[in-house]
Parts: sequence; C-alpha cells; structure tokens
Amino acid sequence: MFKVLNQGWSLVAIALLLVSSSANAAPMLYSFDSGDAEMTVTVDDGQGTNALVGGGVVAVTLDGSQVVYDPLASTDGTLVSFAVTTAGPIIIDMDDANPDISTDTVVITNGILSSALGVTADVTSTGSFFIDTEMEAIIEGILSVPPGTPFGPDPTMALTSGASGNLGFGPGGEMILGLFGINIATFEQINDPGAPDLIVTANFTFIGTLVPEPGTALLLGLGLLGLGTTKRMR
Repeated sequence: MFKVLNQGWSLVAIALLLVSSSANAAPMLYSFDSGDAEMTVTVDDGQGTNALVGGGVVAVTLDGSQVVYDPLASTDGTLVSFAVTTAGPIIIDMDDANPDISTDTVVITNGILSSALGVTADVTSTGSFFIDTEMEAIIEGILSVPPGTPFGPDPTMALTSGASGNLGFGPGGEMILGLFGINIATFEQINDPGAPDLIVTANFTFIGTLVPEPGTALLLGLGLLGLGTTKRMR
C-alpha cells in the first residue's frame, strides 16, 4: 500500500511542479468583471467647451474586458495588450442650446476599446504607462437642426489615440487598471459643415482577476487520479 500511496503523491508532486512553472510563466491574462468610465464631450473650438447637458459626464458600464500583462518583459512589467467592450448603449445628451451644437443625441453601441495593434507599454515603478489605443463602435442619433432628424447607424473608424494610465494590484492579487484621456471619437456635425467637431474622450477604471491557467486544472486532475488509485488498491 505504501508504494501505491507514494505513486499517488508523486503525481501530485509532478502536478505541483508543472503548476509552479506555469505560474511563473509570462504573459498573464486578466479578466475584468467590473469597470466603468466617465465620458466627456467637448466642442473643438480651441477652448474645450462642454457639449453635454448638465455636469458634462456620462457614466458607462463595461463588460467582457481582458488584459495581457507580462511581469518579466521589463523591470516593472509590461502591458502587452487589452480589449474592453461596453455593456449596452452609451447615450449622450447634447446641449443643443449651445449655438455651436446641432446634434441632440448620440448613441454609441458595440463599443470596443483596445490597445493599438502591436503596441505595448512598459510600466514604471510607480505603475504609470503611456499607450496608443483604438476604438470601434456604431454611431447613431438625432439631430437638433432640423429637429428630430435621425442619423446613422454608421460604423466609426478605428481611431489611434495616446492615453496615459496606471496599473497596480490589490491585496487579493486583483489588477487595478486606469486609462485616462482616451479619444473615443471625433464627430463631424453632418448637418452643419461650418460647425466645430465634437470630441468624445473618456477616463476608464477596471478591476480584474487572473484567469486560471491550464496547470491548475492539471493539478486537480492528477491529484484526484492519485487518490483514486490509492483507494482502489486498498
């Protein structure tokens, strides 16, 4: 019986070794199950005039977000890539009392924010970084001049925009990621060619957890196999 028990624990030991090696491997995938954004819209008039009704901030709920982080690619780690999707439509209510704004409402759906293709960002010792981003979405809405005229839906082009950010880890190992000053889109006011463009920017925050690697499942499977073998031999 001792030999069988030894074989069972050998399997567990091998699994532990594989999991340990896997845990030390890079890069690491984080899945973000919570996050939000504060979005602003300004008039491209050289003064950054607010284009929104009220306080000028739109709350956005995020979903389906993933980040790839490599802790060994640089001294303090490297943000390899990220992709963020919006949960539901983003409804932007424009301040059409402003004579420079001829758009009443803009609705953004199917929004996907990601790092620019092939771009990575080294993280500093304070957790800060700078990275190029791209945004794709479907845009539609209602014009205020003439009143109530719908436009869209139209796909936006992927826009490249530089964004600053901050990356850190919570006490439970969860990743906390912030992206600030991202250029979401620039809208031409199609019914008024002389009007300034509308510039949409956002600050994002996320909290995510490390996705278990295959080695974790291997550990559980081999461990159970060893215990099962032991029980049969008894």
